[in-house]
Amino acid sequence: AVLAQRVREDPDVQAIVSDDRSITYAGLDDESRTLASRLVAAGIGKGDRVGLLMPNGIDWAVTALAIMRIGAVLVPLSTLLRPPELLAQLRTASLTDLIAARSFRGRSYLDDLESIASGVSGLQHDRPRVTALPSLRHLWLDDDLPTTTVPAGVITAMEERVRPADDLAILFTSGSRGAPKGVIHTHGGAVRATAAGLDARCIGRGERLYIPMPFFWVGGFGGGLLSVLVAGASLLTEAVPEPARTLRFLEREGVTLFRGWPDQAARIATDAAFATADP
Repeated sequence: AVLAQRVREDPDVQAIVSDDRSITYAGLDDESRTLASRLVAAGIGKGDRVGLLMPNGIDWAVTALAIMRIGAVLVPLSTLLRPPELLAQLRTASLTDLIAARSFRGRSYLDDLESIASGVSGLQHDRPRVTALPSLRHLWLDDDLPTTTVPAGVITAMEERVRPADDLAILFTSGSRGAPKGVIHTHGGAVRATAAGLDARCIGRGERLYIPMPFFWVGGFGGGLLSVLVAGASLLTEAVPEPARTLRFLEREGVTLFRGWPDQAARIATDAAFATADP
């Protein structure tokens, strides 16, 4: 419903800008609806828990919205997790399906998964489930997602069955004081909590918000992605921030709100190009 509102009011506004790509709200709606159709055809339905192990970017947002709009539960997973930590979260969330990047920052997630659950790669081809992850039915790499679709009316009907009390996402805490905890957020709770904080964070229509925080944390997911969807703003994000590149990115894209880390801001301020950058 939030995305539909954005399409009605701001179809041509940039929803997300990431590195050298951008997508409008109309495009975000179209691409996520198409992917949702493919996921449903592959067997995903309301209440299924779908893990997403990918870096920040438009593909992350499209995949997440495809999952959530049909009533499946999004489980964002940290790209920083080591194999034993990843296994613990896959089990805790009782994932039924997992979508993962093939690799990121030199790591092969398929190799990581095989190291903790031998035979898991076979779930790409509907082979028998693995003992280490008994609830997991399917594993897809982000560049090899299912292609068969269902009729458009099926997706519309599934969207109409989603209620505010239904689970939207399970986000894991950072675990800085103990084992990470999986926190369940409902559709109504997440949207209302996000909306309640927009004024305090100065996020409104037309703002161009930069957030480098990963989407698998509340700061990136709620403070970034959900915030721009509710407000009608634009989200600027990077998978791998680097001071000189980030400065050019912010300048080129006309950022109005910078919500990076303090140490990141300090590094950007010491870059040679900072003094002459267009504010």
